[in-house]
Amino acid sequence: MAGKRSSRAVLVLGACAALYGKGFVAPEPVQRRAVLSAGLLGTLGAAAPGAQAADFFGLPSVPGPFEMDPKDSVVIGDANDPAVKEARGKVEYLLKQAEDALDKLEKDPQVDLQYMCQDFGIGELRLATNTINDIMDDKTAAATQRWQRLMIQAKYQWEDDMPFPTTKRGEQRPRGDKRNDRIKASLKNYIKASKELLQFF
Repeated sequence: MAGKRSSRAVLVLGACAALYGKGFVAPEPVQRRAVLSAGLLGTLGAAAPGAQAADFFGLPSVPGPFEMDPKDSVVIGDANDPAVKEARGKVEYLLKQAEDALDKLEKDPQVDLQYMCQDFGIGELRLATNTINDIMDDKTAAATQRWQRLMIQAKYQWEDDMPFPTTKRGEQRPRGDKRNDRIKASLKNYIKASKELLQFF
């Protein structure tokens, strides 16, 4: 019990030290441990890119290093450049395709969606989103690249699950409920990330 109480005390004092800075003086025996714990917590928080910091002893949530309100974006390139317009059009097209696929899957769990699994589909998505990243300043590009990564990850996931399972003899089988649930989840993640990206310009 003494060990647990000591650990809690160190965490609480560390949080107080981080919150009040020079205005907080801890008892001498635990000052060093408290400060080290606060520093460790700060390091762990900074090491989680793209994730919001959890509330800690009443402290408000702080956006992660790659998170940004699209209203604060800074576009330094030409958003009206034909290549940029084409890239945006590609992202909008793929977004609409994902929305349609989700709607079809909700209506028919065994709908054939393999047309969405294209040989160069992810490459085209990467090129389009890279073009968008390139017109942003460094801070904004870090945020748009975060959404780009989430879009590509979601596309990888549904491309793994969309094909119908086949037996060793090559016979096609229906998709199971769990597989369909994974497809729906990845489509929803892709749709969310696409909409967020498009708000930046």
